[in-house]
Amino acid sequence: MPSFEQPWRPEIDWNAPAGRVIDQLVDALPPDRPWELIVFGSSPLQLGIDASFLSGDVDVISAEDITEHCRAAGLLKGQAPIYVEPCVVTAFTVSPDWFVRACHFRRRHVALIFPHPIDILVSKIKRLEEKDLRAFQMVRSRTGHPTESELIEALRRVVDIYRPNFDEESAGNPAHNTQILWREMFGKDIDVRQTIITPALTERRRSYGGDGTGLRRTLRRIEPPPAV
Repeated sequence: MPSFEQPWRPEIDWNAPAGRVIDQLVDALPPDRPWELIVFGSSPLQLGIDASFLSGDVDVISAEDITEHCRAAGLLKGQAPIYVEPCVVTAFTVSPDWFVRACHFRRRHVALIFPHPIDILVSKIKRLEEKDLRAFQMVRSRTGHPTESELIEALRRVVDIYRPNFDEESAGNPAHNTQILWREMFGKDIDVRQTIITPALTERRRSYGGDGTGLRRTLRRIEPPPAV
């Protein structure tokens, strides 16, 4: 796998289980127009790194709801052993620059976008179930990545995952999950606030040009328009 800063250019195994499901999905989408799909979750890891790394579903984001096309083709949950999971874009928690690292493929009339493994892995931090830990371990064992410094940088880019959840959100503790991950991956503890949160917020303030007091002073100097 390339370093964190480089785009991902894998050799895709379209004969892997997820690849066959994606080809079935391509067949199910009307060919009279182009389609663009983001394939995230574990499927790109299976297709680009280890075909034996199995997943029960193929997570897909599309600008247009593809649920009915999937249902007609028998590809939804309960219809197929490995099913397509149509997702909304907010299901993929990722840094704003993920697109520059992603790889792009075309299967006939469908453009496919596979996020870089570092972005796929980081998106799993909020949940971090056992299968998510296995994904981290598989990628690291097969590629040597992410290194500790790569993972720190990636998490700083999604620092907002460490903010408190809304009341309506399902429970999850990304800071605790990060500590678990560090012990599993690197055999040591991590101070999430000191190593990830504080440096990320400091850099964000620097990029924004300070604490905003200059803008407030400028706004106070602007005279309001005369009353009509």
